[in-house]
Amino acid sequence: MNITFAFTLIISFAIFYIGAIVYLHDRKNASNQIFFLISIFTVLWSVANYFSVEAAPAYVLFFARLVLLFAIPHIVLFYFFIRNFPNRTLSIPPLEMVIISAIGLCVMSLTQTPFVFSDVNFTKSAIPTPEPGKFIPVFALMVIGTLLLTVIFLIKKYAQASKSDKRHWLVMLIGFAVSYIGLIITNFVIVNTSNDTRFIIYAPAFMLPMIVGTAYSILRYRLLNVKAVATEIFVFAILSISIIQIFASKSGVYLGINIVVFMTNVIFSVGLIRSVLREVEQKERLEKLSLALEDANEKLKDVDKRKTEFLSLASHQLRSPITAIKGYTSMLLEDSYGTVADQQREPISRVFQSSLNLANVVEDLLDVAKIEQGGMKYVVSDIDLEQITSSLSKEFALTAKSKGLELQYENLGASPCIVSIDPVKFRQVILNLLDNSIKYTQTGWVKLSIKKDGKNAIVAISDSGMGMSPETKTKLFGKFVRGEGSKVNAGGSGIGLYLAKEIVEAHKGTVSADSPGLGKGATFTVTIPLKTA
Repeated sequence: MNITFAFTLIISFAIFYIGAIVYLHDRKNASNQIFFLISIFTVLWSVANYFSVEAAPAYVLFFARLVLLFAIPHIVLFYFFIRNFPNRTLSIPPLEMVIISAIGLCVMSLTQTPFVFSDVNFTKSAIPTPEPGKFIPVFALMVIGTLLLTVIFLIKKYAQASKSDKRHWLVMLIGFAVSYIGLIITNFVIVNTSNDTRFIIYAPAFMLPMIVGTAYSILRYRLLNVKAVATEIFVFAILSISIIQIFASKSGVYLGINIVVFMTNVIFSVGLIRSVLREVEQKERLEKLSLALEDANEKLKDVDKRKTEFLSLASHQLRSPITAIKGYTSMLLEDSYGTVADQQREPISRVFQSSLNLANVVEDLLDVAKIEQGGMKYVVSDIDLEQITSSLSKEFALTAKSKGLELQYENLGASPCIVSIDPVKFRQVILNLLDNSIKYTQTGWVKLSIKKDGKNAIVAISDSGMGMSPETKTKLFGKFVRGEGSKVNAGGSGIGLYLAKEIVEAHKGTVSADSPGLGKGATFTVTIPLKTA
C-alpha cells in the first residue's frame, strides 16, 4: 500500500467518521441526516479522485467521470444543508428541492458522457489529464451557481444569527471558504495555467476544513465536552489502524482476521460513543434542569418577598381601624357614653373580643413579616423564666376554669431559672402554646411545668386534648399550617407555632411537639440555654 493511497484512505475515513458522529448525535435530525449524506458522497468523490490518477490507463477516464458524478450531489446536498440548518425537520420548499435536484440529476447524467470529459491526455504531465468536452461549461455553471447560492444563504444566515450563534456560522463560513478556495486553486487554476496536476491527488484534504467546520456548527458546544471528544478521537485512531491493517494484509488469512477485528472494533466503537453521548445528554439535561430550578427558586423568592411586603402593608393598614374598634367598644362597655342596656352589652362584648383576637392575628402577621425581612428586633436581658411561667399560669387560670378544665402548674426545682432572652417575645411564645392547649382541649386538664436539665431550662405544656397524627406533627411548625385543631377552632391563623419556633430558635433554643395520637393529648416542649456564670 503506497503513501498516497494510505493518505486518501485516512482522509476519506476521517470525513465519513465525522459524518457518522454527527448522525449518531441526533439520528432524527434532518440537518444531521443531510450532513451524513454529504460525508458519504465526499468519501466517494475522494476515492474516485484517487483512482482517476492512480488507476490503470484504461480506467482513468471512467474514474475521472465519477469524480464529477459524485461532486454534484455533494454540492447540492451542502446547499440543502445550509438552507435547512439549524432546523431539525426538513424545512426547504418542496418546489425548490425538486427543481435543484432535477437540474443536478441532468448534469450528473451528462458527466458519464463525452460531452463533459471526452478523453484523457497522458502526454502533458506525469499525471493523466482529462480533456474537457463541449458541455463542460454546463457542469461548471451548475457547480459555480450552486456554490454561489450556498455562499449567499450562508452569509445571510450569519448576518441574521444571534450574537451567541454567530461564531458557529462563522466557523462554517471559514471552513467552506478554505475548502473550496483550496480546491479551485489546486485543481483548476494550477492545472489550467501550468498543466501541473500533482496536487489533484491531495484534493480530499481540502474538504476537511468544510466538513470539520460544519460538524462543529451542528454539534455546537457538545464537541467541547472533553470526555466526548477524547472518546471520539480514541475510536477514530483505533478504526484508522484497523483499516490500514486490512489493506496491508499479506495473505487471505490475515485479511480475514483483520476484517473481523475491524468489524468488532466498529461494534465496540458505536456502543462506546452512544454510551458517552447518552451520558453527555443526561448531564446537559441535569444542567438545564438545575438552571430551571434555580430560576424557579428565584421567582418563588420574589413571590415570597412580595407576599411578605403585602402582609406587612396590609397588617399596618388594619392596625388603625382595629385599634379604634377596640377603643370605642371598650369605652362603651365602661359606660363612657352612657349606660349600655343589657341586651346591647353582650353583642358589644363579642365585638370587643373579636377585635382583640383580630389584633393578635395582625400582630402575628407583622412579626412574620419582620422575621422574613430580617427586621425582627430582640431586646435581650437576663430574667428568671419561672416568673414568666408562673405569671401566665395565674392569668389563664380563669380562662381554663371557664371551660371546665383543670390548669396545673409545676415548678420542678427551677427557682431561680435565669436565662438571656427578650422577655416580651418569649412570654408571647409560652402564651401562644398555653392558649393553644386550652383552646383545643374540650375536657380534662392542661399542665404547665418548668425545670432545669443540665445547662438548659425546659418549659413543657401538656394537655388531655385532641392530640395530633404523625403526619400533622411533621409539618406543625410551618407557616399557615393548621392541624386537626382547625375543625374545632376555625378562626386560627396557623402562624402562632411558626412564630414560636422562629423566636425560640433566635434565642438558640428549640421547640418540639409530641403526641401519642389523635384524642390522646399533646405536649409542647421549649428548651432554652441557661445563663452561664
